[in-house]
Amino acid sequence: MLAIYLSMLETNEEKNQFEQLYIKYKQDMYAVAYGILKNKEDAEDAVHQSFLKIADNFSKVSQIPCHELKAYIVIICRNTAINIYRQNQNRAKHSTELFETEIVDESYFEKQNYDELLLAIKQLPQIYKDVIYLYFLQEFSAKETATQLEISSELVRQRALRAKKMLKDILERSSHIE
Repeated sequence: MLAIYLSMLETNEEKNQFEQLYIKYKQDMYAVAYGILKNKEDAEDAVHQSFLKIADNFSKVSQIPCHELKAYIVIICRNTAINIYRQNQNRAKHSTELFETEIVDESYFEKQNYDELLLAIKQLPQIYKDVIYLYFLQEFSAKETATQLEISSELVRQRALRAKKMLKDILERSSHIE
């Protein structure tokens, strides 16, 4: 890895300074990252990303006084580790939401009364109505729908799943009322 970082630097002096910094602080950075992430691979990623940031801005980093350098490097690593932690949390939350979302077969809606289905669609928030209209009624692909709505294809698929679940709930509630 050191070779990658050194290749980002221009002068031999910068390369020597960076190598000294790398040798001196690598273990401290790993300890900080591991303390936050509690995972060897993620901690290594945090250290790697931190060194990339340091190498990318080495002309500024080399200007920092020696007594402040360790604190600066630890802050960079800590913030990088926190960002990785947050990304992992968001991914875990996202995948949990997808698994918790009941998959509703589209044939369920084909069996419904058209007028009742239309009333149920009208009760949905606009973001779900838009997806239903483009994705299901106009039969655009997820990518085409995403382009139209200026969102990601993944978000189109999520909204489609949620919309079907909400529609099913609305239709079931209305059938219980009758």
